Amino acid sequence: MDATADLKQDHIDIRRLKNIAQRCSDKLYANTDVPIEDIKIISVIIEEFVDHFHHAKEEKAYFPETVNRNNFSEDIRRFLIEHELGRRIARMLLRELKTLTDEAHSKEPTARFLKSYAVFITEHTSKEDEFLDLVSESKIISIEENELLVKHYETCKNQMGGKERVEEMIKLIEYLEGRDWMK
Repeated sequence: MDATADLKQDHIDIRRLKNIAQRCSDKLYANTDVPIEDIKIISVIIEEFVDHFHHAKEEKAYFPETVNRNNFSEDIRRFLIEHELGRRIARMLLRELKTLTDEAHSKEPTARFLKSYAVFITEHTSKEDEFLDLVSESKIISIEENELLVKHYETCKNQMGGKERVEEMIKLIEYLEGRDWMK
């Protein structure tokens, strides 16, 4: 397995989540019902798959491995700041979800945070993909370093709940993609 390609594959799945978040936001703005349970699933995927799994692989392994090469330190610093922005949006979404069960409560804040998260994913993953392409093209990660990164990714996967939990996150994305409100 190639550590860089693995992160780019995660980005493909994360962009699928972006499409779901954007569609959900659009539906909420149009005052169309979206089951709260589905929005909660979006929030769980953001927390577990994007933050605890994908961002952990980047923050704990990939970025430390590449930070002192080819003047990438400024790019990585920006990515880390963006990760924190994503976490803040996710926390605000979760806060709104807790009040969304109240019928009198507006759906607009939830729609706004879903849209904000979709924009974050679009911008962030495109910049990271460019960075990952540069790393890949410059061949700055040796075979041994790649093997260490892959081992660390396994640790991140195990901390998240193992291969089964990662697969469950992908199945949840597929589930949401198939919901009536997504059509």
